Amino acid sequence: MLTALLLVLLTVLIVRRFVMGYPPAPAGLAVLHRAEAAFVTAAADALFPSSGVMPVSGRDAHLAHSVDRHLSALPRAKRLQIRALFLLMEHLTLCVPAEGPGGRRRFSRLPVAARASFLQHLSRHRFASVRTLFMALRAVLVLGYLGHPANLCELGVAPFEITPAVSDAELLFPRIGGLVSSIPLTLADRTDPTRLAPLDPRGPRHRAYARSSRDSR
Repeated sequence: MLTALLLVLLTVLIVRRFVMGYPPAPAGLAVLHRAEAAFVTAAADALFPSSGVMPVSGRDAHLAHSVDRHLSALPRAKRLQIRALFLLMEHLTLCVPAEGPGGRRRFSRLPVAARASFLQHLSRHRFASVRTLFMALRAVLVLGYLGHPANLCELGVAPFEITPAVSDAELLFPRIGGLVSSIPLTLADRTDPTRLAPLDPRGPRHRAYARSSRDSR
């Protein structure tokens, strides 16, 4: 009887720790479930705060969606490794508690300041294996964060808005498999190469990167 009660209590504790209390997953996710999405968002808040030098914070960069797209493109084995990393980091506080009261709560339930302090502690941990976990997490999230359109513009690496030139070859050769009669261009569409202006490093960026920073995904 005592064993059964202990098993029931253990089951309740596991369900509360690993399942209950997570908000619904954002719409449009193909791979991440709600617990993983909550962890990614919580980690993004701590790693990339709104007070940072970039115009978009980790939360506003919608990293759950970018990580989801990244995982969808990976082989199954690699995808499982990254999801295992998220699970481990979410519950690492059981072994390495965060500072302050309630430091053993799962990572996504900690206050933002405690999350940031916890990650900083991991980055300086005396064990290389723990530091490696932090670096792996940061590497996964920074891909989506720096790839956000507003941050790309801030870094000066967003694509330029370039009007394509029409060369002689495009007037002479159709698309692969097409007939010469299918060429939509005429001699009047040809771009004079002597009138092409050099690319302005401060010129306008592609319109897809000029959207509102908080609305871009």
